[in-house]
Amino acid sequence: MAARTPKFSRIPPEMRRDELVDATLRCLAQHGHAGVSVRKIAAAAGVSIGLINHYYPSADQLICHAYERLSGGIAAHLLAVSAGGTDPRECLSLFIRESFGPGIFDPSTLGVWVVFWSMVRHSPDMQAVQQGTYAQYRQVLERHLGALAGEAGLPPLKIQAAATALNALLDGLWLTWCLNPADFSVEEGIAMCEGWVDAFAAGAFAGRLNIPGR
Repeated sequence: MAARTPKFSRIPPEMRRDELVDATLRCLAQHGHAGVSVRKIAAAAGVSIGLINHYYPSADQLICHAYERLSGGIAAHLLAVSAGGTDPRECLSLFIRESFGPGIFDPSTLGVWVVFWSMVRHSPDMQAVQQGTYAQYRQVLERHLGALAGEAGLPPLKIQAAATALNALLDGLWLTWCLNPADFSVEEGIAMCEGWVDAFAAGAFAGRLNIPGR
């Protein structure tokens, strides 16, 4: 049977770009690094390669847009969820638990993250997206950890370093679980992060993260 020629429809440019980004994310989830192929993305979107080139002069631009969509969407979601806590400790618990929720903590989504992370070192545009999204994560963690430290009566701390450490723990667990889901369960992952926060609130890191002279 002859291959069907894709049918094109006139839709607003932003909607078309959204469709191409969605197709890119599906390809990466299904094929991993091989999903970066413009041919595969065109097939998934049901369009020609020429149409993709019309909206994205290079495949890197499309991949970068997809990375921005995924990372920005997850960041915005986590920020919104964590804002629902009644105190800093609950805000952090909401952030942690949602980080292991079904919309984020699943093999396909984390597999796409691994592809994107592997490309960041070689693309200034991907680096810019990563740094912007990372700043969003860290700022909300800084806010909650700073408030928690104040409530606990801890000495002045390097809150940015603390937020970096907690974010690194989350990223590391995501990567570890993506490579081998048998290593730990969702509840165990949550417990590890909650334990870190409890230790922070108890002053376990005060000697290492304190601000000298204050």
